[in-house]
Amino acid sequence: MYACPACGRDSVADTAACECGADLSMLRVLEAIAEQWFNRALQALAEGRPGSALEWLSACCAARPTDAAARRALAKVWAQLNRWDEAGQALDRAAAIDPDSLELVEIREALQDARAPRSRKSAKPPKRSSRRNRQSARSK
Repeated sequence: MYACPACGRDSVADTAACECGADLSMLRVLEAIAEQWFNRALQALAEGRPGSALEWLSACCAARPTDAAARRALAKVWAQLNRWDEAGQALDRAAAIDPDSLELVEIREALQDARAPRSRKSAKPPKRSSRRNRQSARSK
């Protein structure tokens, strides 16, 4: 997910040194830390703590700006917090990074359904009056 800071070669996080000779050991450490942050976010979500998950995912996205999975997870957490604009922005960033992700369509549809006006989502049938209320209305 990282590029060599010296020559710009992509996907060098798994190597200790780039072909150009640059030392990439710090990138490997950063990659491991960002992965821990992502996992802590998932754990926080599982424990019902979306605020903590948001913090961990935000840190992960700052450390790995091209991590589409973290951006999609961030969009989901923003949606759980009913922050639709932020969710849409995170999803747009994820789509810019990985436009072919099948999960994008699913998340976009879920966001659209969640943002739909309440009147469409939870149209309640009219209240029916009880038998007692109908009888008392007739006697008046």
